[in-house]
Amino acid sequence: MAPLKVPESYKGGRKKWVADLAQVIQVQKQYLADMTEPGKPDTPMHTEGLVESWFSLGLYHHWQGEEEVARTEWVQAASLSQACIERVLPGLTSRRASNYDRLSRKAALAAALSGQESLARTFFSYTERFSTGLVTGHEAQPADPGAVLDSMGRHPLNRVYSLIRLGRLSGLHGLIFPDASSDEAVWVRTDIHGLIATAERCLAIGRREGHQVFASETRLIPLLRALVAILEGRGAAQEACKALVTYERSIRDMADFYYIYPVVLDLKAAFPAVFTA
Repeated sequence: MAPLKVPESYKGGRKKWVADLAQVIQVQKQYLADMTEPGKPDTPMHTEGLVESWFSLGLYHHWQGEEEVARTEWVQAASLSQACIERVLPGLTSRRASNYDRLSRKAALAAALSGQESLARTFFSYTERFSTGLVTGHEAQPADPGAVLDSMGRHPLNRVYSLIRLGRLSGLHGLIFPDASSDEAVWVRTDIHGLIATAERCLAIGRREGHQVFASETRLIPLLRALVAILEGRGAAQEACKALVTYERSIRDMADFYYIYPVVLDLKAAFPAVFTA
């Protein structure tokens, strides 16, 4: 994987990029030092913080060209996540499942970036279920379907991304908004296009209600649509590549970097026939 150049869109240019990245990494290293001391609580929230730190360090060392160091850190992030999910899974309820979709998505990306594609697919399967409020994947529907449609669209968007990575584009069930004038979603048989529309609608509802909706999530939707068109045999690779470049160039701050860059790396590796270097 080729390291990322300093994005032209980054506010403040290269000097600020280096300073901001160094500051973030210093914070993550201190967090790891503090949270790995004896006696710290072993909770999912604690694990998620550790995973975030190891994942961030991996991105930093990848950007520095230290591939082996980065891979070791991503392996650590994936291993911590796997242990946490396997521990909570036997007692996990449908109402709590969506609390773990962010952890499993981060673990999926960490596994993929460290070359563990089989493990990555396992985590993407977890993410797809958890973001729908399902535990086993065999339930008829979530116990509380509306609860998984958070007003920032993150659960629906996590599910869409995971399904695309798993190659599952049709024969799905999920929540969609059948009426453009209503915010009432219904659980129906649908496909990836219906789920993308649901994610987009949730983001719009979030903006309307005054919630913080990250531009990095909004900008992901055109890229996913272009990729789906390719996978369905009706789109041009050039359009998907253009959407990926646009997405990568939209990095404006560190929050964008840590959300966008892993997706760019993952998609390039997962779909090499589409996204050429």
